[in-house]
Amino acid sequence: GKPSIFDPAVYWGHNEAEWGMQWCAYFGRDFWDGYRTIIPEDDGFEDRALVYDAYHQLNHFNLFGGSYLTTATSDLNSLKDYLDNIERG
Repeated sequence: GKPSIFDPAVYWGHNEAEWGMQWCAYFGRDFWDGYRTIIPEDDGFEDRALVYDAYHQLNHFNLFGGSYLTTATSDLNSLKDYLDNIERG
């Protein structure tokens, strides 16, 4: 047989979702700067970044417990404040 690779955790989604794990698998500023030279930041990314981070924090809390919930709650509260400010105009 020929060698092959099988990835049981395939993900199909927006490239921005990768940024939600930067706290867990931090590669350093040079890596992310290089990433942005290949895949530029879309308008509004900073507004969505908290959602990506909160998703992974909640997932880690579900799997491991601990302080992940505190960080996810903080992210979601910041997102709520941001959305409240948009609503007020």
